[in-house]
Amino acid sequence: MKKIVSAAGLAALGAVGLHAAAGDGLSRIESSKPWSIKANLRGFYDDNILTLPSAVGSSPDSFGFELSPSLNYNLVKEQTLLNAGYQYTLRWFDDRDPDNSDHNHSFNLGINHDINQNLSLSLTDQFVIAQEPEVIDPTGATRFRALRADSDALRNSANLSLTAQLSDTLSLVGGYKNDLINYDADGDGSFSALLDRVEHRLSANLRTQLRPATSALVGYQYRIVDYTSDDLLQPGGSPSDVRNSDSHYVYAGIDHAFSPELSTSLRAGAQFTTYDNANVADDSTVSPYIDANLSYAYAKGSNLSVGLRHERNQTDIPYFLQTLILDQETTSIYASLTHQLTAKLTANLVGMYAMSSFGDSLPGSPSDDYLSLGANLAYTINQYLQAETGYNFDDLSSDLGRSFDRNRVYIGLKASY
Repeated sequence: MKKIVSAAGLAALGAVGLHAAAGDGLSRIESSKPWSIKANLRGFYDDNILTLPSAVGSSPDSFGFELSPSLNYNLVKEQTLLNAGYQYTLRWFDDRDPDNSDHNHSFNLGINHDINQNLSLSLTDQFVIAQEPEVIDPTGATRFRALRADSDALRNSANLSLTAQLSDTLSLVGGYKNDLINYDADGDGSFSALLDRVEHRLSANLRTQLRPATSALVGYQYRIVDYTSDDLLQPGGSPSDVRNSDSHYVYAGIDHAFSPELSTSLRAGAQFTTYDNANVADDSTVSPYIDANLSYAYAKGSNLSVGLRHERNQTDIPYFLQTLILDQETTSIYASLTHQLTAKLTANLVGMYAMSSFGDSLPGSPSDDYLSLGANLAYTINQYLQAETGYNFDDLSSDLGRSFDRNRVYIGLKASY
């Protein structure tokens, strides 16, 4: 039962945003009743509302406000935890023509069930409708976008995993993940032509408990990327499915808890990718696969998390100097710090630096370097109300002529019940 509450509590946390957690993985409000309601109201200033490249010229800026209510429901049983949530976000810009508002919807579902003492099942699903490409595709494909999308797009991410305890020290985890991404704006060279796709990922991990605080594993993943648009990557260019790919991942890993407050995780191996539809001399590639993180809860209400990830992912850039780009290889370094300054005042800092390359075979070996920083200060007025202010900075340095920077500041209130 403890395993279920902990895992599903993290799913609930991701569904409705960051908040203080009680000992069972749910927030204090969420653990006191099966449902909770939240609402955020922010006023903001954005100096590059279109994430317009610097080479294009001066970028439009705007003041605005954001309203984001959400509803979350948790059902806790002896062997099962169900979490369901919905969040609506209205973002209104005072100076954006012709459409000055965005309407985003996010639906979340999570089920964790202990079938018996040795077998457990986990299912999560998130369905999102949004306008910002980084919300639709946060894994990297549009993180380095040239322009924001000017129409709705949707993403559905489903994840199923089954854990079997084979012995006191040996367990097997099998999983299937499905991602569907679809942009409304179509036509040759559109976001739909570049990024509409279905991804399938099958995985199997064999884990052994070496010591009470240390476990090791070996793993395998098979990933299929299937582009679904009927449009061309650009007028007169190739069809979108020329970038279809199959990937095999093989890796080993270790998890270790140095103490109850300090733990680390490492996965390292190789990714073997084949492009069956690409009419190129070399239709396969081998690249490193790394996923590492460290978490340290150094004081009550304060924690630090750092990590590194290296993997191939999709891109919204189809060509460079008439050479086809199939995908990109990205190394991301990230960190998050939450520090409780006083009983009522909490500071949060997040940062990410990503280096993305598009292949040594391309002329000049072009790359993107992306930096994202965020700072937030929250003051707890009472158990239901919190005031906050923050700043976000994004900077893309690109060899592809789409460099930009973006500054956003906000101030607002959070209400929970």
